[in-house]
Amino acid sequence: MRRNEASAAGYEPPRYRAADDAPWYHVLHGNVPEHQIDFMYGPEVPQGPLTPTHLSHLARLMKYIEPQTNGTHAFAIGNLSRDDTQHEAGHGAISLIFAFRIGGATDHAGRGHPPFAHGIAAVDREVRPASLLEAAITFHRHTMNAGESGSPASAFYRAYVRAVLEHPDGVSRVLARYVEAFDDLPRLPRSDLSWAWVADAAAQPRRVVIVHGDDEPFEAVASVASRLAAVLFRSNIKWTAITTGRETGIPGGLSVRLVAERDVATEERQGRLLRLEEVPGDEAEIARAVFSARPYGAELERSKPVGWRERYAAQGALAAGAPQGAARTGPEAQAVRREEAAAAATPAGARVEAAEGEQEERAPDVERPLARRWIRRAVVGASAAVAAASVLGVLSDPAREEEGRGDVAAPPAAVMEDEPDIEPTAAPPPPPARVGTSSPEAPPAATGGARAQRRGTQRGPARWTQRRTPPPAAETSETAGPTVFDSPPVFE
Repeated sequence: MRRNEASAAGYEPPRYRAADDAPWYHVLHGNVPEHQIDFMYGPEVPQGPLTPTHLSHLARLMKYIEPQTNGTHAFAIGNLSRDDTQHEAGHGAISLIFAFRIGGATDHAGRGHPPFAHGIAAVDREVRPASLLEAAITFHRHTMNAGESGSPASAFYRAYVRAVLEHPDGVSRVLARYVEAFDDLPRLPRSDLSWAWVADAAAQPRRVVIVHGDDEPFEAVASVASRLAAVLFRSNIKWTAITTGRETGIPGGLSVRLVAERDVATEERQGRLLRLEEVPGDEAEIARAVFSARPYGAELERSKPVGWRERYAAQGALAAGAPQGAARTGPEAQAVRREEAAAAATPAGARVEAAEGEQEERAPDVERPLARRWIRRAVVGASAAVAAASVLGVLSDPAREEEGRGDVAAPPAAVMEDEPDIEPTAAPPPPPARVGTSSPEAPPAATGGARAQRRGTQRGPARWTQRRTPPPAAETSETAGPTVFDSPPVFE
């Protein structure tokens, strides 16, 4: 037995160059003798519309796809344009994958039933349910009964192992002959499809599970998978794969599982669960019932927060005479339509008068930035406070002056009791000018002294003395005695 090139550390799978108009690109993945499980065959990239990103997505799907415990094979439809930066719905890349276990063979480590996967990819091709189902059935016919020793896939794998171990130079010819047997796959035309369905990302489940009978024929399962893929292919839904296998779901997108009743696990019931017969046949019903999607041209107007810049930009566009058919969305569109309807129902003369009156009554409502509004409110509030304080000061000055005089001139009670009695006289009342400027020696009015006693310690005379000192009494020659009181006050 000769040592082959696969045992070298720098193993590279054989590559091929397809025709320019090739509708399908073939990729093989499985056990490489004296190496490990790796890619066995694939196209050169980049090649035509096929990019390294497409091949990377296909490689991940093929590496981890695994038949169910009770199944002989796994079938998947994969999305290869999930991360395309310039992806356009209806023009992506899609793949069909079959995975098997080769019976009666061993892998490089001596383990039985080594894995084998065959994938085909179509880029920017027209994906419709009928053509996709035809491709899936043809693909399945070439690889069916792969778990048995007489199947086409099993026969190919054995020929490949012999070539790798005994005739390394003939490996490429063995691989090319196997791929040429699939030339009868339907030739999908170039896609002219457009965006058909739109769905909200928040409304999407992480997984959709479709349960079918244990003995469901492949054609029935493939038919449902093809209808689902055709809807997803023309939508904005971020999806990864539609599969019948038991591999772990790929994160970052919606996955659909077609599972037999005997293989339904607890985790399969965590997503949206449907029966195979519950899946509608019409694409519009599939979009609505399975993926919560709606036609692309029928988006519902949703209320969304609009900033003041956008709002006044829209108002400015309307004032500048935007065309009647200009696109308007959001709350502003509803308000504009209501105003237009009201204007249409109002006579022309009334509309002119109403518009002139509205312009006279209110100034343009221009919203200012938040910081300017705060500053203006602070200035207005401070001005109002100063004005209020000034008014209160002016109104309270006479009363405070009278209270201050009473507080300063009021003598203690003990001193008032020791003063001698003074004979009452019939002196006329003092003139009004003398009442406001009584001498500090003169006793205050009875009401002023009583008010000072009631106040107690609430307001001491010293404070009024410091703040406002009464002016000295003016010297006059009219009388030498007390000018305010003829007799000392009597306190009861």
